[in-house]
Amino acid sequence: MTTHPQSVLIIDFGSQVTQLIARRVREAGVYCEIIPFQSAEEAFLRMQPKAVIFSGGPASVPDEGSPRAPQVVFDSGRPILAICYGQQTLCHQLGGRVEGGHHREFGRADVEILKQSPLFEGIWQVGGRYPVWMSHGDRVTRLPEGFEVIGTSPNAPFAIAADESRKYYTTMFHPEVVHTPDGARLLSNFVHTIAGLKGDWSMAAYKDQAIAAIRSQVGSGRVICGLSGGVDSSVAAILIHEAIGDQL
Repeated sequence: MTTHPQSVLIIDFGSQVTQLIARRVREAGVYCEIIPFQSAEEAFLRMQPKAVIFSGGPASVPDEGSPRAPQVVFDSGRPILAICYGQQTLCHQLGGRVEGGHHREFGRADVEILKQSPLFEGIWQVGGRYPVWMSHGDRVTRLPEGFEVIGTSPNAPFAIAADESRKYYTTMFHPEVVHTPDGARLLSNFVHTIAGLKGDWSMAAYKDQAIAAIRSQVGSGRVICGLSGGVDSSVAAILIHEAIGDQL
């Protein structure tokens, strides 16, 4: 598989809105791939991404066998943005504490910004209160060493926490959904300002790249394509036909 040299790996912990994370990243002009947490280590080594995003998810971090991020991500020194369950597992894996929820929170909340950060560039100011969308049961009760709270809310004291020396940023809320009005800009700030990605990717360019890769691989040969009628095989068939025409 051809991978863009400036990419983001999104580790999917089972959130219903993980696709929205990818959409926001792509709208910011950055290539990304969504990979289930079970395959994340292999994908990380293949992609060599410039940044990693942890999605939310329905599991409970204190439960035995709940999903975890691969250690290779932390060892790599890449910037990380961890969302909801992603925040919880990141904090747990780095030595913080997560407790099962005694009070589930679902809906709008207001976060108060305690400290300026590159994550807030151009949108949020210290002392301001801004609407976000929460959806969680568990919550972080102790941060790992090196982290500090940079934003808080009444029911989520660690609503936004960061270790800015390592470029690790975490949010208890979901920036990817439209109910967080400034969420797309937060994600853009992460991939551009924090991770330093250029934002020069587009789906049209990706299509051209895929067609060129197919032509290079097939050469003068012929291809047999099994078409189920689903989205994946239909897209594959269209791309291959555009690339090699009657060789399909």
